[in-house]
Amino acid sequence: MATFKHLSPVTLKEQLYQELLTQIQDGTYKPGDKIPTELQLSEMYDISRVTVRQTLARLVDEQILTKRAGKGTFVKEAPFVEKYFVGGSFTDSCLRMNTVPSTRIICRETIPSPEGLNGQLGDSVIHITRLRCVNGTPSIVEEDYFPSGSTYLLQEDLTDVSLFSLVYEKTGLMPGNSESFFRIVYAARKQAELLDCALSHALLEVSQNVMSPDKKLLYINYQYILSERYVYAVRSVH
Repeated sequence: MATFKHLSPVTLKEQLYQELLTQIQDGTYKPGDKIPTELQLSEMYDISRVTVRQTLARLVDEQILTKRAGKGTFVKEAPFVEKYFVGGSFTDSCLRMNTVPSTRIICRETIPSPEGLNGQLGDSVIHITRLRCVNGTPSIVEEDYFPSGSTYLLQEDLTDVSLFSLVYEKTGLMPGNSESFFRIVYAARKQAELLDCALSHALLEVSQNVMSPDKKLLYINYQYILSERYVYAVRSVH
C-alpha cells in the first residue's frame, strides 16, 4: 500500500486518485469488485474522509466506479453489447457474444389482459416475467404476454429456453417480424430488486409486437434493460 506525502506538491486527492486508478488498471480491484469504504480508505491512507469522498466522486463521474445505494462503491463493469441480426433472441445474442445466458422465471400466470395491451391478444393473456442474466449478472427484466390459448407455456420449462424457438416448435409459426418502441422509464420496486439497482434508476424500455412473417401477432414483449450492463443494438438496412 502506498504512503501518501502530506507535504507533496501533488494534492492528497490526486495521490489517492492515482493510487485507486492504478489498482483498478493492474487488477487489484476487478470489474464488479467492491472497494473499501470511505472510512477504511481514510484509515488506510491516513487522510480525511472528505478527501476520500471527493476522490470517489471524481471516479464515479468518470464512469470508473459506480455507487449502489446501501451496498457501497464498486468498480464499474463494461456493458455487454448485443449482436445484430439475432432475430430479437436474447439467448442467441448472448451465445454470439460468447457469454452465458441464464434466466430466472419470476412468474407465469393467466391474467385479465392489462389495459396497456388494448385487447390485442384477447380478454385474458398468459403473462410471464423473466429475469435475464449475462454471465450471472442481472441485466434485463422481461415481461411477455401471449394469447390465453398458448397453454403450452404453462407447462414447459422456460428457464433456459428461447421463446422464439419454442413458439416455432409448438405452433409452426416463426417469429419473424417485430415492431419496437423505445422509451426511458424508472425502476419500480420489483424491477430494482431483481436488477439490484436503485429504486427509480433509469431503464431502457423496449416494447415489441412480435409477429409471424404473414403479420399475425404472436405475442407482446417488454424488456426493461439496465444499460450499464447490457447495450441493446438496432441496425437499419437500406
